[in-house]
Amino acid sequence: MLKAVWLTNIDSQVMNSRKNLAAGMQRLAGLGFNTIYPAVWQRGYTLHPSEVAKQWTGSAVLPNSPFVGRDVLTEIIELARPLKMRVIPWFEYGLMVPPQSSIARQNKDLITLDINETPQRIMGANGELDPNVWLNPCHFRVRKFMVDLITEVVKKYPVAGIQLDDHFAFPQELGYDKFSQTLFQQNNFGEIAPIEHDSEVWIAWGAERMTELLQQIVSGVKSVRRDCIVSISPNPLGFSRSRYLADWHRWQELGLMDELVLQVYRDKLEAFELELSKPEVVAARAKIPTSIGILAGLKTRPIASQIIKEQVATIYAQQFGGLACFFYETLFHEQLVPTPVSRSQSQLSDIFSLAPLS
Repeated sequence: MLKAVWLTNIDSQVMNSRKNLAAGMQRLAGLGFNTIYPAVWQRGYTLHPSEVAKQWTGSAVLPNSPFVGRDVLTEIIELARPLKMRVIPWFEYGLMVPPQSSIARQNKDLITLDINETPQRIMGANGELDPNVWLNPCHFRVRKFMVDLITEVVKKYPVAGIQLDDHFAFPQELGYDKFSQTLFQQNNFGEIAPIEHDSEVWIAWGAERMTELLQQIVSGVKSVRRDCIVSISPNPLGFSRSRYLADWHRWQELGLMDELVLQVYRDKLEAFELELSKPEVVAARAKIPTSIGILAGLKTRPIASQIIKEQVATIYAQQFGGLACFFYETLFHEQLVPTPVSRSQSQLSDIFSLAPLS
């Protein structure tokens, strides 16, 4: 059964040194965790040394960070081996990059635009304008970059797989740049793309472009190692397909996913259970290992231990393939600000020692 956790360099110190990693992974192993999803692509740079990233960004690793002069992915793999943990690098930012990042500044023609020809009109989960911009998944150079970036990891490191999440996306508000619009017309007998970005014609067209990109990534990964897991961790399908044009149900039907880790970030148990019962989830778990991602908290959003316990118990009771917690720091802390409040060992043991049904 999958028991996984996401490791990130944001709001967490665990990846900042080998010492921190060793201590953190020992803590996870003590709770029975068997899989690590470490961030490797974040804010327009890699956290591990990458020649592909260097060619595109000028830096082989995130500048002015604790990762300079280290190979954090090698460290994680070495520490995970004696603990019998799988390591599946997580390309956290997907197609999203900050506008001030070198890849965005040096490749403005590869950034996709909204109807007003601006690159950053995406509303974030908090209702505020997201400051990031998006690489254009329609563009052949972007596709080559993503394929090269991901297959480089598979070639270079003995990882169990790779993971893409909800930022592997084509937000519905975007795609109104000249390149995408011309491509739409070529694909639709000269018809102009609808102005309404919630049009089913537009959503279906954009979703197909994302499917094409994933097919190229999977082909690249599997050409290096057939046994390399392609893990996808999307939002629930209704939101994922309509807002991010990421039709993971179709990806599952096409055999493009080896593992589904569905992000079900809900506080209310009834809403949590509702997502687990959706037809597309039932269909996926009949075909591939299907696990549920749960929110342990964010820097400014504490989650009570009792909520996590209820969700873990539900996942076990419904005999899903496992669970993944976002993220390491909030797994061990019920609150991060203004003063950290740790979860006790007894609370954590109570949550994760629940025996899944066989």
